[in-house]
Formats: sequence, structure tokens, C-alpha cells
Amino acid sequence: MKTLTIIGAATLLLIATSCGSAMKNIWTKEGYTGKHYNKILVLGAVRNLDSRTVFENTVVKLLASKGITAENSLKAIPPIEDINQISEDKIVKAVEEGNYDGVIVASLLDITTKDAREGGSPIYGSINNGMGYYGFGYGGYIYANYNTMYTPDYYRQVQNYVVETRLFDAKAKSVKNAMVWSGESKIISPRSFEMAAESYANTVVKALLTSQMIQ
Repeated sequence: MKTLTIIGAATLLLIATSCGSAMKNIWTKEGYTGKHYNKILVLGAVRNLDSRTVFENTVVKLLASKGITAENSLKAIPPIEDINQISEDKIVKAVEEGNYDGVIVASLLDITTKDAREGGSPIYGSINNGMGYYGFGYGGYIYANYNTMYTPDYYRQVQNYVVETRLFDAKAKSVKNAMVWSGESKIISPRSFEMAAESYANTVVKALLTSQMIQ
């Protein structure tokens, strides 16, 4: 299989919120009307392992209820403590070896509260690296945004998150054909990170299934 050249960016699985809105700023690749995927990798990269696990497992469970096979990424792309433990090539290899034909990635796009940085360890990479929709495959997109996140105390200081989710066709023949859908949602007033992750997972799956982007 001809693997996609890599995007740059990694998933920050958002964590948080007591209140989230529906998906907006939705983009769909021209000509893409949906596809049945045989095996989807669901990825959210966050230092808070509980939140990551809840998000990924909730998406997997919701898709399974519709007869769609998906797996969380904890085995294929385990949590890391240092960005040097992962690379674009490793991400692409994990997707290929797992025989995934679809990849769902959730990433933190923006934080609107400026006093967010109250503590915690530094973020690896950038929250919003300014990349557009074209010219990136799943590997690089995951890698460039694969940030080691702050502790939960950091998030309690944040009021608003903008979270983006992208759907990639891992069997695409070129980079431009890799991403087929993306959407954003605002997360407000974080309380329980695990409940927020579950709520956001429901929002994402509803959007993908209602629009028949995943069939």
C-alpha cells in the first residue's frame, strides 16, 4: 500500500467540558459522499490517560453499535512522556500494520482564555500550527500536534476550548486525498474531564453518522 506522506500535527485530545456545542465549521473533501470503513483507528493524544481512554472507547462503542469496526489507539500508539518517543514514520507504520483504512483524530485547535497557563509541564509542538486542509496525511497531523498536555489543574483555569476532529482515509493514494472531513466544536467550562471527553465523543460520532461520512 502506498502510504500517505505525513502531515504535521498530532492529536491533542481535548478533554474537557460540562457544556459543548454541535459541530461547526464543517469541511468535506470535494466529491466525498461517505464511505464504509472496515477498521477505524480512533486517536486522542493527551497526558490525562483517563480522558483519552474515555474518548476513544466511547467513539469505538458508538460506532460498534452501528456495525462499524473501530479500535482505540492505546496499543497502536501508546501514551508517551517525551516527544522523542514517537515520529511520523512510527505513526504511519502503526496504521499500516494495524490494517486500518480510516483514522479519526481529535485535536485542540484553540484556547480562548489567556490566563490558561497556571502550571504543568511544557507543551510539545503547537496547539494551532496554522496548517490548512491540503497537503497533509494522518501521520504528520498526529505527530505535529502530539502534545504532552498539562495537568487537570491547568484545564480548570480554561473557559473555552475549540476542538477539531478530522477523518482520514488511510487508503488514499495521495496526501491531498487523505483528509475527507473535519469539524470543530466549542467546549465550555470544564468540570469533569472524563464526562467532557464522553460528551465530545458523542458529538463527533453523531456528526459523522448523521452526515453519512462514515457508513
